[in-house]
Amino acid sequence: MKQVLQNIYYSFPVQLFILHFRKVQVLLLFWYLLGSTINSGFMKTYGADGLFFSPEYLGNVNAWSGAIVGVALGVFIMSWNITTFILHSKRCRFLATTTQPFVKYCVNNAVLPLLFIGFYFYKLYTFDKSKELMNTGEVLALLAGILGGFILLLTVSFIYFFGAERTIQRTITPIIEMDQHFNQSYMPDHPGLDNFGLQVTSYLGKGFRFRKTRNVGHYNREFLDLVFTRHHFSGIISIALAFVFLIVVGFFMDSPVFQVPAGASVLIFFAAMTAVIGSLSYFLQSWSLVVFILLLLFIDVLYQNDIIDTRNKAYGLNYTNKDERPGYDKESLQKICSPEKNRIRQSQHDIHP
Repeated sequence: MKQVLQNIYYSFPVQLFILHFRKVQVLLLFWYLLGSTINSGFMKTYGADGLFFSPEYLGNVNAWSGAIVGVALGVFIMSWNITTFILHSKRCRFLATTTQPFVKYCVNNAVLPLLFIGFYFYKLYTFDKSKELMNTGEVLALLAGILGGFILLLTVSFIYFFGAERTIQRTITPIIEMDQHFNQSYMPDHPGLDNFGLQVTSYLGKGFRFRKTRNVGHYNREFLDLVFTRHHFSGIISIALAFVFLIVVGFFMDSPVFQVPAGASVLIFFAAMTAVIGSLSYFLQSWSLVVFILLLLFIDVLYQNDIIDTRNKAYGLNYTNKDERPGYDKESLQKICSPEKNRIRQSQHDIHP
């Protein structure tokens, strides 16, 4: 029994789940906010939970609106997978010796997403049945839409990464086949290379069966980093393409067709923030928190000096010259609403009703 528990504890899914709480607590904040919102805790008085339980698209709550939320949920989870893969790959170098390391990482990293999805579906069913007064068929259709959109996004993502894997293999294989060059450039210079403190004995592999991890002590660290760097690049490209797609969709937001449910917008925003914070953590390492705080202060200064101005502006008015800008205070409003001007406006209205 003790050996079974040890095998479970040192399996890659469990160790990866624990590693998130040890190393990427900031990224877990987004999962906490989503979980608290779905549990009717965070911003309950503003009806935030209803944004996820009854997503509205084109005035209707149905399978189509659920599918959009499912796609957005898939975007968030894939952003989580890509970001943590880039941050944690140096601690699980044995993946570099397997085929499709990123796909295997996603499978073993599914503990937290599956817990969240199961909790989300349970709360959605009880909420819509008790508070939205939906019948069972309507709730199941909404759940099917969310699940369908989620599976669609995962399918498209993995098709992309399968293609990227074949490209990486075509570039890595010639290096391995050149025995003399490979031995000179990638022979192990660090005997007994470990997984940077992450002790893993097994991982979920093909067919969802547990397989023993391979010893990577005979591999050169530079070669393993080369394999992971190629996968990191393909992951960054996928995130960049997603951002470009969001920007393009943003240009058509005036059309009701492109006005996605609010819950989907929150998930996409969290996906973007996960990628940004992950990038800061990857490039800045221990300085990431300091730089993030300085960045917030810098943005606040830009807002205070109207360099970044998000206010709605009337077309044709000059907002840059503050000296000629009409005052917006009590005295200015009283001058506009003086009895004399009110009589003039009333007389004009009587002439031209």
